[in-house]
Amino acid sequence: MEIPSNLPQKLKAAMAPSSTGVNTNQNDPLMHPLEAISQGIQGATQGEYRAPRQSHMGSSNEGPADIIAKVSGSVQGGKREDDGPYFTNNEGIPFPDPAHSKNIGGIPVASDVWLFQKQQTFNRSKNLERMVHPCGSGAFGFFETTKDVSGLTKAHFLGTVGEKTPAFVRFSTVTVGREYPDEARNPRGMAIKLYTMEGNYDIVGLNFVGPDVIRSQARNPKNFLPDYDALFDLLANTPEGNHAGLMFFSDHGTPVGWRNNHGYGCHTFKWVNAEGKFVYIKYHFIAKGGQKQFTQEQATQMCGEDPDYSKRDLWEAIEAGENIEWTAMVQVMEPQDADPEKLGFDPFDVTKVWPRKQFPMQEFGRLVLNKNPENFHRDVEQAAFSPGSMVPGVEDSPDPLLQFRMFFYRDAQYHRIGVNLHQIPVNCPFMTKSFAPLNFDGQMRVDANHAGNKQYAPNSFAHKFRPDVAEAPYQVSDNVMSRKSHYYHEGKKSEYDQPRELWTRVFTEEQRKNTIKNTGNMLKFVGYPEIQKKYLAQIHNIGPDLAQGVYDMLPKPEFQFSEVEKLSQDAHVWYKEKKFQPSTNNKLQGYPTQGHHDLTPAVTVSSSHHILATMLIPTRSHTTIWLWPTGLFPRRIIYYLRAKHITTTLLQKHNITLIPITLSDNALVALDGYEARPANSSLPVMRVKNDDGTETWIRESISIMEYLEEVFTQDGAGSDGVSSVDMRGTSLHQRACTHDIQSLLSDAIIWSTVAMIHSNPATTFWSGLTKADMSPATAADAQKKFDALLSKLESWVERDVVVRKTKSLSGAGADVTFADIALMAQVEYMHEMYGLDWVAEHGMLRLWWERAKGEEWVVKREALLEADRTGEWGCVLDA
Repeated sequence: MEIPSNLPQKLKAAMAPSSTGVNTNQNDPLMHPLEAISQGIQGATQGEYRAPRQSHMGSSNEGPADIIAKVSGSVQGGKREDDGPYFTNNEGIPFPDPAHSKNIGGIPVASDVWLFQKQQTFNRSKNLERMVHPCGSGAFGFFETTKDVSGLTKAHFLGTVGEKTPAFVRFSTVTVGREYPDEARNPRGMAIKLYTMEGNYDIVGLNFVGPDVIRSQARNPKNFLPDYDALFDLLANTPEGNHAGLMFFSDHGTPVGWRNNHGYGCHTFKWVNAEGKFVYIKYHFIAKGGQKQFTQEQATQMCGEDPDYSKRDLWEAIEAGENIEWTAMVQVMEPQDADPEKLGFDPFDVTKVWPRKQFPMQEFGRLVLNKNPENFHRDVEQAAFSPGSMVPGVEDSPDPLLQFRMFFYRDAQYHRIGVNLHQIPVNCPFMTKSFAPLNFDGQMRVDANHAGNKQYAPNSFAHKFRPDVAEAPYQVSDNVMSRKSHYYHEGKKSEYDQPRELWTRVFTEEQRKNTIKNTGNMLKFVGYPEIQKKYLAQIHNIGPDLAQGVYDMLPKPEFQFSEVEKLSQDAHVWYKEKKFQPSTNNKLQGYPTQGHHDLTPAVTVSSSHHILATMLIPTRSHTTIWLWPTGLFPRRIIYYLRAKHITTTLLQKHNITLIPITLSDNALVALDGYEARPANSSLPVMRVKNDDGTETWIRESISIMEYLEEVFTQDGAGSDGVSSVDMRGTSLHQRACTHDIQSLLSDAIIWSTVAMIHSNPATTFWSGLTKADMSPATAADAQKKFDALLSKLESWVERDVVVRKTKSLSGAGADVTFADIALMAQVEYMHEMYGLDWVAEHGMLRLWWERAKGEEWVVKREALLEADRTGEWGCVLDA
């Protein structure tokens, strides 16, 4: 291949052929990385390995979990940037020129696929606008649990004080359109997505509590102007909307940016603890700097000067290094107290608030935003939220609007983005310990889809369900299907109690004056006097002074204020059909059922950062693990068992059998008297056999350690001498570091193996290569990549290993993690089997190894050889 001399240097380097005739550069865009690896290793590597990933191609070869883990700041990694050597179309075909289209006599032709694809993509570049909350922006950060609430909820992310959970928050105005000024009068949305280890948890709230009035705030379909008639007509005919209406017309409707707002979860939820007992709760997120609001005049000025003020203010504050923070507060109500007749208000009515004197707010966490999105369309515009996304420990309540929103929010996002929206990075549950959905196919499905699972359930091949996370049952007020309302306040003058309290006791004198002025300035645009009169009648029940003040602002009212006073007397029953009004027994209620805690068995699941399917451990099963004691990956299991203080007695107690494998005549076979090694399996390998005859096979050492960690955690960490320390890491930071190090070591082992099989004739008996196949150039190239990876690892761990002198490569927390086990096993194995010093050229890693090799979990070679020879595990586990 002749390379043109006028090409850029980077492009010439990328197109240059390998000196060996084999492309061994996995970052070369001219060869797929899997092809390069298969040529280098000849498809004959033993044990486990992970296919290396590229970082180029605009992240098209990174999965959504990889991207969001980096974008959210949960793991280290640069921004997704273009490092391709030349531009292409969507199919990767080189792009000739952007300014000169293919033509005949200067006339563009339809065969110019680059020109047409560019325009076709442009024509389709916008998603459907959200029906609600179309205008907004967002940021990433974390939620930190600050108080112990484990007695109230089994939610994993709330189980440990200091636990940090990655978060994304989208702020928005609620109605009108995507290009509407940020500071115009409007409710504000605050949608929170928490990436927990048991899935994504969405809290979809507002900056004040109230019902949706979306249609009434839409533009007039005739002339596309703001429809004041519709807005006030709806409020005039819904007495339950008065609390929200009062907040809307006050200065709460024009807050100063996104970050000076309190946020509210709106609905009532259940927190369920490990015993299956529940309480009802309401969320509050209190801005650390307090609330700040514009007056109407200030907001109007800002709309003209900077229509994007809220978005700009949040972005620039984070770019300047500020941490934007809210204190997470919760109100708690015992289920037996959740009776409107006892309380005087309906706790499940979204238009009502819980009095703070009666149900004080208690801190349980903090929400911090500290990282801006990388790309607005990908990270913000395509973010999808649903109140139905609740993790175990958080459940729904009898709140009717919550029940409805749990369905239609997700359905709206399916319509807007598609059913596979979880493949978009910002929506990807990248922190979850298991991701194995039984929802298949659909447009643009690009992941493993059903991943070999049967497309129906139940089936005879896999049964990995979690009955322990079934919702805690509750008893409702009746079992009659009808259209009867169950809202306690419907048709009663008690609808006005809380708005009256807000107006007379909560608002300051200045807030009351501004509310009157703001309301009057909008009511004057209503074209129907009857609507004006009815709305004034509603707010007259809140405060006669409020109604009088607004009435006095109307330029030329066509009715007397006395008509308002008279009309207000029955405003609470307007459009409340008697046939459907609640009777005494019709109320929203959710009492615990008798013995409900027996129906929801408690299962304690330890924390994990790994994006790994962690199965529910069967209560009656027999587990068999085939191990070659002196092998590389099997010794990881032995190191783990030793570090966890798991003895042979404990293995027997849990029905776990270790089968010793030995090397005989260049073949790995089970010792005499033991079950044979499974055919065509690498080592280690594990089988879980249930009493019903079903089997599950696990073939990766890290996955086996994950399984065992769950087994002994479920049984009760700390019992029988088992270490209670989570060896995946005891903090979010340590778990993230552990995961990063394991991934890097997987790549390093591959390149180390490539270098060795092309340079060491002793490997030919298992590599499949002949001496003629071995390539010194390939070995040198692989060694260079291996050294680069270990140098990168040194840069990651330098601060912890050298400065802080932590025992673990993963930093402070657990003294030994899966990352430590993986590196120690590799170094020890290479030294024992081939006399190679795996970290010879990497001083910091060698420093760590010199310190760690004396730890008791590092089983000596003599003990491993003894187990290899005799099949007795006591010498490595019980010593």
